[in-house]
Amino acid sequence: MEPMTGLEFLKMVRATPTLKSVPFIMVTAEGKPENVIAAKAAGVSNYIVKPFNAVTLKQKISAVLGAF
Repeated sequence: MEPMTGLEFLKMVRATPTLKSVPFIMVTAEGKPENVIAAKAAGVSNYIVKPFNAVTLKQKISAVLGAF
């Protein structure tokens, strides 16, 4: 994602008062524990590692927004 990383974008969103409470699900190919920890520390609502399927996506969205 150019010109910034997803983590940088997340930090920018969380630093913006009008956006800081918006649910944020990060989708990435990076499943390293340190990346997940950094995203959690930055305020990510949930984290999905590629590849994923529709069931996983629905579970993650439901966990953030509630059942649908």
